[in-house]
Amino acid sequence: MTLDNLVKVTTYLSDRRFSLENRRVRLEVLAARQPALTVIVADLFEREWLVEIEAVAAA
Repeated sequence: MTLDNLVKVTTYLSDRRFSLENRRVRLEVLAARQPALTVIVADLFEREWLVEIEAVAAA
């Protein structure tokens, strides 16, 4: 599978201050692809983690 198979992406950010950088990187990586998208700002499991990404793809 490739990025073209993505149907849903959930991004967990450790802090709202990473929102703009997250958006920039997401647009760079996904380009014109438009999977369903959710961004959640929450405490992550490990304090050192800045972002966690869950992606669902379908063939």
